[in-house]
Order: sequence, then C-alpha cells, then structure tokens
Amino acid sequence: MNRYGVQVRSSGSSPAGRWLWLVKWLLLIPHYLILLVLWAAFAVLTLIAYVAVLVTGRYPPAIFVFNVGVLRWSWRVGFYGYQVLGTDRYPPFTLAEVPDYPAGLLIDGPPRPPRWLPLVAWLFAIPHILILSVLTATGGWRLLGDDADASVASFSLVGVGVTIVAISLAVRGRAPRGLRDLLVGVARWSLRVVAYVALLTAQYPPFRLDQGDTESPVDQTGSSDPSDSSDSRPAARRPAPAPAAGAGVAGLVIALTSGVLLLPAAAGILIGGAGVLALAANRDAAGYVTSPALRIDSPTGAVTAEDLRIHTGDVWSRALVDYGRVRITASNPSTPLFVGIAPQADVDRWLAGTARDRLAGGSLSGGVRLDRTTDPIRDVTAPAAQSFWLASASGTGDVVLDWQVADGRFAVVLANATGAPGVRATGRIATRIPDPTGLGFGLLGGAIPLAVLALALTYLGAAGLGRRHGPPSADVTDADAPGGPGPVDVRLPVEAASGPDR
Repeated sequence: MNRYGVQVRSSGSSPAGRWLWLVKWLLLIPHYLILLVLWAAFAVLTLIAYVAVLVTGRYPPAIFVFNVGVLRWSWRVGFYGYQVLGTDRYPPFTLAEVPDYPAGLLIDGPPRPPRWLPLVAWLFAIPHILILSVLTATGGWRLLGDDADASVASFSLVGVGVTIVAISLAVRGRAPRGLRDLLVGVARWSLRVVAYVALLTAQYPPFRLDQGDTESPVDQTGSSDPSDSSDSRPAARRPAPAPAAGAGVAGLVIALTSGVLLLPAAAGILIGGAGVLALAANRDAAGYVTSPALRIDSPTGAVTAEDLRIHTGDVWSRALVDYGRVRITASNPSTPLFVGIAPQADVDRWLAGTARDRLAGGSLSGGVRLDRTTDPIRDVTAPAAQSFWLASASGTGDVVLDWQVADGRFAVVLANATGAPGVRATGRIATRIPDPTGLGFGLLGGAIPLAVLALALTYLGAAGLGRRHGPPSADVTDADAPGGPGPVDVRLPVEAASGPDR
C-alpha cells in the first residue's frame, strides 16, 4: 500500500497528566532557545539546498538529515507542549528519531526533485497555506468599549482546541481522544507543507486532514503530476552503522551557533554598507544630501522644529570645519517667508502666548505631522525684527538659509515675513557631509567574507550534527553497498509528485 513520504508519528501510550501543562512553558524554555538557533540554520540551509537543486538537481544529503532533524525536534516539542498536550514525557535533546518517544517524524530521502521546483514550490503550497491559516491563525473580536478603548479578544481554532484539552485534563484527567486526534492532524498537515516547501520531499502534500496516530494511504489518482519522474523516487535504504555521538559534538554546536549569530551581524553590516553607498549617491557636487520635499500648511503664525540638541564633537570632527553645515530651503511663489535658527529659550519667549505648530514627524510621501500648542492663533511680531537669530533668511520664492552647526539647543522657525497667521510652504533640509564612498565599500568588503564565514560555520555545524544525530538509514543505499543488496529499511519507496493535485 502506498503512503505519503512524510510520516508524522504520534502515540497515546504515555498520556498527559492533570496539572503539568501549567508549567510546561517554563520547562520548554531550553528547547525554545535551541530551536531558535536550529530554525535559523534551517532557513539558511534551505536556501543553500534550493541553489543546489537548481544547479545539480540533488538535495545535499547532509542538509537533508539536519533539516529533517529540526522538524522532528519541533514536532516532539509541539506534541509535548501547547500544540497537542499529548504527553508528559519530556522531549529528548536530539535531532535523531527516538523510536520509543510518543512522537516522531520520518521522511524518505534525500529526494531528487526537478530542478525548477525551488522556483515554484512556495507557489504550489499557497492553497495549503490558506487552509492552514484558517485553522491556526489568530482571529479576534472587539469587546465592550468605544473604537478607541475597546479591548480585543484573540483566538485560533488550534488554540481553542488546546485550551479545551487542558481543561479536560484538569477536570477529567484525560484529553478528549477525538480532539487530540484533530490537533495531531493539523500538526501533521503543517509539517507536510513545511517539508514540501523546504524540498525535503518532492511529493505534493495531499489535501487531507489525517487525524490520530496513523495515516491514510496516498491516493495515487489524485497526487500525481505530469512532471513526475522516477528520479524523484527515493531509493530503498538499508541501515548503516550509527556514528558515535560523543566527541566533537561541542565543537559542532559552537560552529553552528557562531554561524547563526554571525549571519545577522553580516547582514547588518551589508545593509549598512549599501545604505552608506546610497547616501553617497544622493550627495550633490557641493557635498549636500537633501531630504525629500515636505509640504507645510498651518493656520498658525509659525511652524517650528524644536529642541534640536547638537553636539558637534560627537558627530563632526572639529578638524572638518567645512562640513557640518545645514541648508534649509522654504518655497512659496506668492507669499514672503522667513526662516530662522535661534536658541530654543529665545524662541519660546518670542512665541509665548501664541499658537504654533511644532513639527512632530514626516512621511516618505512628503506630508508632515504637526503638534499644535493650546494658545490662541494670532499674529506674531515681525520675525526679522528679532535680534536673537543665529542665522536667518527671508524673501519670496526659494528662501535659502545656510548655517554652520554649533553646540547647543536650538529651534528652527518658519513663518510669514509679516508675522501673519497661515503659513504655507514647501521645505527641504540638506546637510553637508564628507564623501562616505570609501566607508560604504569598506563595510561591504568586510560583510562579504563575514557572511561566507557565517554560512560555512552554519553548514559545517549543521552537517556534522546531522550525521551524528540523524537516522542511520539516510546514509547507504543498496545499490551503493559493497556486496550487493542487503536488508532494506522498512520504509517503502513512494511515488513522487512535484506539483499540485490535478
């Protein structure tokens, strides 16, 4: 009888007790921390496997064993924890299959999927993802309260099912068998889809909720695809001696963890280098980098950007006296404008008792968010008549203010030159900076070898752990074994389908 190549096993031989589920979240913290590293490695190695399949048509065996082990470990934790609450037997810390544990996972392979499958596996999986999202995604409804203060109760079907299992365990001492089987079925479906997207199997997942400990056979009339070939069929495996899992494991764990931790650092440096080069590309011939245009429309007498604290020694070296300049441009073709920079205390005294809009934020579309004071809207005294400005400019059309940055606490003011309410303008802010091109290329030059090192450490650590803790049947085929055929693994070969059901 044919069956699907991803076998998700569960057993009710060691059921959960009444109260342990209350503290399982605490007991599982070590597993969660380890799985955080393992899943990061899983994602990286899956991308490497995608490239390998595209180029060679083969899934790397070392990556296969490790990724299957990550899925297996996750399923044991989910079965023990808040995915099923199926047992109180603590999950083992291993990638290997543990035959006597109440939950396990086996996948036939490594597979030989079509080379094009990495490009479309995620697309083929979308129908499954949509169905599973209905079963597992969190929804909610609004409780009592108005739109601003109403609280929201969230839930998911699986979450509700696990909650009912927990209550039943506390009250009756056992879980409803049908509900437990349903939760196992949802988990089994999810694991099949993840395995397919990760190319751990080339066989398309069936649209079927196989509940309980056993699985239904594959319907060969509904899961085939014209692109299927015999190359996708895993060869029969015979057990090979399991390698010793003692010496050297610490080094593999350190390599894997170091690689996973270095990857975000390399990605951050890479993104930083690209950002610096993008900044350099936006720098004009005079060395200024200009912001997008900001549209300002206020009924008050002044618009301000306040509490600007500048410490030139922290950002600009005083030796770079030609840099650290700020240029503010305000444009209105019909109304004379005034732009000025002054100490914050002087601006506060000048505008005391008069409403003003303070700049609180902006958007990429050019809009600004203004925060208005509670004072009445009225004229302000003519800004050009004030003597406290450190730099100022006024006029019609493009009004340009240049200022050499200095230490202190400042405010930028935009107003009509007459002081009348109703300020409308388009503004831009530019800062003069040294050429950062060398820094950008330096960051990229450092990020690339760091990323290569991180990928190498991740692969070496994961491959080594997979060989030590993976299933022994994933090593030797009968065709490759010396002396001809021998005893084969009890897992039978299955027909592979690389596309969705027809």
